[in-house]
Amino acid sequence: MNRKNQRAEIALHRDRVSDSFQELLAGTEDLLRSTASYTGSEIEAARARLKRQLAEARDSAGDWEDQALDRARRAKAYADEYVHENAWKSVGVATLVGVLLGCCLLANRR
Repeated sequence: MNRKNQRAEIALHRDRVSDSFQELLAGTEDLLRSTASYTGSEIEAARARLKRQLAEARDSAGDWEDQALDRARRAKAYADEYVHENAWKSVGVATLVGVLLGCCLLANRR
């Protein structure tokens, strides 16, 4: 997946989170208003609606968590693939860092 698609997907999920949160807040405000002036059956209807919205928010949070884990797995796979495809580069960079570190340590001993 390229970066442009990833950014679009992240923006889409951010918008969904924002919409779900706004809906949850609206439901909570509705419930608070209903407790002041509604009868018992209207309060129950508002509570049922709020419970449904909370359940939907929990489901969405689970989906977002799954997607985040999937992205982390893909990033790990890409990093692993890069290291395997560029093994000599990785070994070379590690060797260079080791040599430079060794030179610095020897220079500090003298």
